[in-house]
Amino acid sequence: MQWLDNKYTSHDIQNEIVKLMAIHVLRKMSVILQDSPFLTLMMDETTDVSNKEQVVIVMRRVSESFEVHEDFLGLYHVSSIDASTLTSVAKDVFARMNLPISKLRGQCYDGASTMKGVRSGVASQILAEELRAVYTHCYGHSLNLAVNDVFKNIKVMKGALDVTHEITKLI
Repeated sequence: MQWLDNKYTSHDIQNEIVKLMAIHVLRKMSVILQDSPFLTLMMDETTDVSNKEQVVIVMRRVSESFEVHEDFLGLYHVSSIDASTLTSVAKDVFARMNLPISKLRGQCYDGASTMKGVRSGVASQILAEELRAVYTHCYGHSLNLAVNDVFKNIKVMKGALDVTHEITKLI
């Protein structure tokens, strides 16, 4: 078997292998999500180190044994983080995963007006298509904000966090 002698050290070949593995995982995840009766869309936008806008998409589901699963579906580069762009990314993910939006029972985002906006936010645009997709503010994000506020008021903790932050800049 001569093909086993190849080392596959080229970055192009390695990237292609990783991409194929990712597609395989997403296909399996798609089947699992299709079998779930109800889903919750979790989405957050961010800017990466190179100043490019990104959105992360996670689906939450409950198994038949009542275990909660959060499945990471991807990190997508977007041209802007306005509500219509983010909504179209979410719809695109549903289409690519072959998931009907009618399975959506929840939406979980941060409190930014782009996400939760009553008139034109992502939550309202999704809600216009699926009335049972209730918006909930992300509890993890709320907890993070509360903990940050507490740490800012404790002098020792604020100093420790500032020193840690400065050390990470050096690394």
